[in-house]
Amino acid sequence: MPFCTNCGNRVDESASFCANCGTAQPRSAAQAQDLLHGISDRTASILCYIPVFGVIPSIVFLASQKFRYNQRVRFNAFQSVYLFVAWLIVSSAGPLIFLGLPFRHGFSSLLETALTICWIFLLIKASQSEQVHLPILGDLAARSTSEQL
Repeated sequence: MPFCTNCGNRVDESASFCANCGTAQPRSAAQAQDLLHGISDRTASILCYIPVFGVIPSIVFLASQKFRYNQRVRFNAFQSVYLFVAWLIVSSAGPLIFLGLPFRHGFSSLLETALTICWIFLLIKASQSEQVHLPILGDLAARSTSEQL
């Protein structure tokens, strides 16, 4: 049983504050749980495919200890990151890439819409616990997943 850091009285291991003096107690390593403790594989896969903003949880899942050896979540995270990079290229450099075309802005918007629909499709499939490999990005994600293990 630990003791209060301020007054020295006994404090319950799960107590955040001392019952005697009210001083906040430091958390032990056992009390400090992993941020991703309650997230299932399915939920992590779904969070990866939130259009545009899913890249943030994807990077968190790729860096986390919990999903370090989980191939399904890592594949979905890598595929989401690559899909985000493709969307970024199309949305920012698309009009420059299609400079010679008469409808370059419309073609760029069409590609952005297609990528967003792809994100939504992958989100639905992840919610059904299905894994979909996109033609080029899925191959890159599978290669990245296998290289990381």
